[in-house]
Amino acid sequence: MLILGIDPGTAETGLGIISTTPKAKLVFHACITTPKTDFPETRLNQIWQQLTGIIKTHQPEVLAMESLFFATNAKTVMAVGQAMGVVMLAAAQAGMPVFKYSPLQVKRLIAGDGKAEKSALQEKVRQLLRLKTVPRPQHAADALAVALCHSLQGHPLRS
Repeated sequence: MLILGIDPGTAETGLGIISTTPKAKLVFHACITTPKTDFPETRLNQIWQQLTGIIKTHQPEVLAMESLFFATNAKTVMAVGQAMGVVMLAAAQAGMPVFKYSPLQVKRLIAGDGKAEKSALQEKVRQLLRLKTVPRPQHAADALAVALCHSLQGHPLRS
């Protein structure tokens, strides 16, 4: 099975695709970056266009996305929420189910500690995917962690 993991954001959306057959293996990872000077609707369109292209190229079967856990800045919450909406739209158009995991769930399952540091999480991603180096950029590594989280869940309830 091909799982597309997403770490959503308007400035940067991390992407990571893994294959789970027979063992977890890296297929693709990247980060969609949008210019801060562009209008919000332009940035969201850029995310949608690039994401739909990646979905068409790799044809993942399921999308796992990091959910918004909490934020103190309302502007950040809105921007991440809008990016999540664009990601869910792209998944729906491709007929993919969407599963959401909190950062706490991802860290707990992958690193063994819900309060693990980013570096510890990224090192576990490297180990689980048997890579020589930690995947970069950081948001792509986070997206791979979400994809791995989904693969280790078995059959979670659809969110």
